[in-house]
Amino acid sequence: MKQYPAHRSKAAPASRTLGALAFALALVTLVTQRFDLLTPDTFVLSLSVAAVLAATAMLCGLIAFVRIWSRGGGGIGSSILGVMLGAVALCAPAAVLGLLIVDPELTDVTTDPDEPPLLVEALPHSDQAVLVWMASHVRNTAWIQYQEAMRAERSAAELQLELYPDIVPRRYRITPGELHAAAKKAVDELNWRVVDELPPDLLDAPTALWAEETTQLLGLKHDIALRVRPDPVGALLDVRSRSQSPLREFSGNANVIRGLMSEIDRVLLETYGDLERLAVEESELQEDAPLEVFERDRETIPLPSFKPYFEDDEGLSADAFELDDLEG
Repeated sequence: MKQYPAHRSKAAPASRTLGALAFALALVTLVTQRFDLLTPDTFVLSLSVAAVLAATAMLCGLIAFVRIWSRGGGGIGSSILGVMLGAVALCAPAAVLGLLIVDPELTDVTTDPDEPPLLVEALPHSDQAVLVWMASHVRNTAWIQYQEAMRAERSAAELQLELYPDIVPRRYRITPGELHAAAKKAVDELNWRVVDELPPDLLDAPTALWAEETTQLLGLKHDIALRVRPDPVGALLDVRSRSQSPLREFSGNANVIRGLMSEIDRVLLETYGDLERLAVEESELQEDAPLEVFERDRETIPLPSFKPYFEDDEGLSADAFELDDLEG
């Protein structure tokens, strides 16, 4: 009996090879991006190449499966493996693009939209020209154009109030210096990198703190600014978070501010033990009503730690008074 050669699909091994390359490239890209070894443009271009390879692998696998189903022969395992590897490799580019299209968020969020805290310079666009170009084309999709048109009718303050009604300034019944110390400890506990700081000269002096937050999944960075100012209650805290690139994760700028506020509350609760005596809601503020600043019980009466100078006819005298804490 004459035996005919079995049909061999060339698309099946090609699908397996392309799928393996796409999977390896996507995995290496994600790992190197997480450890900040890639520039934003390199990250986007690498994911784009992985997406093309993954789509090609899935197409070759489907073609091989159809031909093997109709003509018989071997290669069904390679075609299925190629499709599976391609689908897994395609998840990362699809997730990054999908977050930009389905749920675009504000790249700059602050508790005070009218007078936001100052930030250090963001990552220059020259370092992510390809990413900015791609993000601008993504915004031309029908869904985002509709959202941008709806947003254009409202100011930044109105838009943020609608999207994030809980992102508001916080007041505390402690001095600005004490609140600054608690905020700095919270930043350290969150493992954020401190970029710059304006420490308090006196307990009631305005302060500021600048930090950089790195996300856990992709290692994306956010610029953070904290501003503490004196307030009739005690201290007023404002926070601002800005993305360094158009890329985003499931946790955006609003969640960065929420996480920082929660950590500050935890530090204050650990330090003072009664958070309800410290935090002040807007509804509690009443005009012409005396507001007391919370202070810890002291065993001594606090006095200045320096000796005042008095000028008389004979000149300056630094030993006019001997100042020490008085025992209670």
